[in-house]
Amino acid sequence: MFWLLALILIFLGIFLVILGLLTGFKEFEEEEEFEEEEVELQKAFRGKREEKRKKEVKAGGVILIGPIPIVFGDSKYAFYALILTIVLMVMSIILLISLSS
Repeated sequence: MFWLLALILIFLGIFLVILGLLTGFKEFEEEEEFEEEEVELQKAFRGKREEKRKKEVKAGGVILIGPIPIVFGDSKYAFYALILTIVLMVMSIILLISLSS
């Protein structure tokens, strides 16, 4: 029973990836058609864009490769991401132990 559910989820994942790629290509083709018009609009609004301030993006993340965490990003948000990762790891260990009993 579980193998059937696993197989369905695998095929659903593959289908969603392919669907996402196809819709992305369609949007890319539509963008090429309007590229010339966009260039003209960009030239018109270029002066207004330069006046706007650049927004700063602060973020952080954790990549787990086996037991080794790779932490990146702004120190504040990287710390939050690391704490969240530790909490999720502890929760998964507790779930694993409770299901094996």
